[in-house]
Amino acid sequence: MPQITNWQRESRSAALAYRNTETGARAVLHRAPDSYRYKWRGAILVDGYLVWSRGYETKDATAFRDELRERPAPDLSCPECPNGDVLIGEKAAGGAKVQRWYDCPDCGYEAPSRIVYGRSTS
Repeated sequence: MPQITNWQRESRSAALAYRNTETGARAVLHRAPDSYRYKWRGAILVDGYLVWSRGYETKDATAFRDELRERPAPDLSCPECPNGDVLIGEKAAGGAKVQRWYDCPDCGYEAPSRIVYGRSTS
């Protein structure tokens, strides 16, 4: 099987995890919660933001690696306009939590990540 361009495997435990050597993006094939339609979920994250995901009935590592081959350098771009230069920042999400946001300087589109980070109060 040919090597996956720009992707290096980080883990092969219960979940497959890869890191992109050029952009730092992460890709994970993991077991989905029982409430999901598909038992396995593949996802590519850029700077903590989901840019691609797909469900699988089985742990289909071959199909997942084929998707990574098609995306040698995933990037975070605006879904509303052709701008590929979005800004990443943080906004308060209540209490001592910080939520990451990105926004497009061209069209004004902004969106939160689903990942909320705790902020140390010290």
